[in-house]
Amino acid sequence: MMGRIAVYRAETDDGPDVLRWLDRMLIRLCQKFGDYNKDDPNSFRYSENFSLYPQFMFHLRRSQFLQVFNNSPDETSYYRHQLNIEDLTQSLIMIQPILYSYSFHGPPEPVLLDSSSLQADKILLMDTFFHILIYHGETIAQWKAQGYQDMPEYANLKQLLQAPLDDAQEILQTRFPMPRYIVTEAGASQARFLLSKVNPSQTHNNMYGFGGQDGSVPVLTDDVSLQVFMDHLKKLAVSSSS
Repeated sequence: MMGRIAVYRAETDDGPDVLRWLDRMLIRLCQKFGDYNKDDPNSFRYSENFSLYPQFMFHLRRSQFLQVFNNSPDETSYYRHQLNIEDLTQSLIMIQPILYSYSFHGPPEPVLLDSSSLQADKILLMDTFFHILIYHGETIAQWKAQGYQDMPEYANLKQLLQAPLDDAQEILQTRFPMPRYIVTEAGASQARFLLSKVNPSQTHNNMYGFGGQDGSVPVLTDDVSLQVFMDHLKKLAVSSSS
């Protein structure tokens, strides 16, 4: 509901005004339903019913529904139209995409929509409703380029590469309208579709070196991370002057 109202307001108001309105509504909700002591951000606790709501608002603020840069007016209208006509499940995927990780350590598993999930030895499958994207980590991409998957002794690598392709095809056959299908890898230009969606918990500003110390990939952005967003939200919600 809030996503659709925000999209409606975005048709007539300036973008920054819509974001400020969305922020005010989120702060008011936290003040009403949060559990906290005045002027003590560390005491803030969300009501269980609203524990996931702020992170959806974080992703909505960064989504193509409200951020029109790099989209044509036609594309923006199309995205907003789909949000208004699809059901709840599909709308949630549009606002906060689903991310699955494939590795040698077990079956595919859902992972956080976060830059820490971009690991060199894993393959990611992201479903944004509008895009189905397969992302090969740096190590996987190097092995693929060297043709290891075609060698009999590396049959497990061939299976790993095929698994997200099969899952993507299953989504593509059932989704209408058909999403854009992207296969990319670390460092490639089309990886930007994934990097623009993940929470930038690790960026060039807070990493000691290029490439995360845990093998993850930093995101080159000046956007604040979900953690910084939540910290500011808590401070504003508990403030006596707000």
